[in-house]
Amino acid sequence: MARPPRRAARRLAVWLALPLAAWLALPLAAWLALPPAQAQEATPAVLDGAGKSALAEAERYLDGIRSLKARFLQEAPGGDRAEGVIYLRRPGRLRVEYAPPVPVLIVGDGFLLHYHDRELGQINEWVISDTPLGILAGEEIRFGEDLTVTALARAAGRLEITVVRGDDPGAGSLALIFEEAPLTLRQWRVTDPQGQVTVVSLFDLETNIALKPALFVFDDPREKAPVR
Repeated sequence: MARPPRRAARRLAVWLALPLAAWLALPLAAWLALPPAQAQEATPAVLDGAGKSALAEAERYLDGIRSLKARFLQEAPGGDRAEGVIYLRRPGRLRVEYAPPVPVLIVGDGFLLHYHDRELGQINEWVISDTPLGILAGEEIRFGEDLTVTALARAAGRLEITVVRGDDPGAGSLALIFEEAPLTLRQWRVTDPQGQVTVVSLFDLETNIALKPALFVFDDPREKAPVR
């Protein structure tokens, strides 16, 4: 897989869009700094019986994933790419390890989401429930409550479900792409309010596996710094 220049790679690291762990279509800092969007209402998709059945199956599948591990390939607007490994344990625990040259580690410890740029020595932290992560890494995943389904399509053995945040549909959309028979999450695509698209593809996906608790502990280097 092609690897991006270091500067582009760092930008990529905050464009993570995990439907089971985060909805970070914008860099986290930028997302939290956005002014409230103008009031908008999402238009829910009108589904027939088969569509409702497919949606219910996807909801059961996602809600049934209590933990996962996967390799990922992340493609940002402009074609830049980054890769790495993601670990998730619901509720609220996440670890994203980017492969070099991206010097970034993201850890969700169940309460805080920590973003650490090792090269710059920069650490940012947010309460998970105040970020998009809170929607899809919660105790339950329910379409139609926190997430409004705006489109559902099936073709060639693939199922694609597009959702927006119920409380802020203007913040962008998230498309979840599954393989069918058996249903398996393979990719997601995030479109931000400016129409920029980030795609994340998953490989070697393992679900409902035992993960070491230490994966979700942020080892804060500031606590080890000498006192002057």
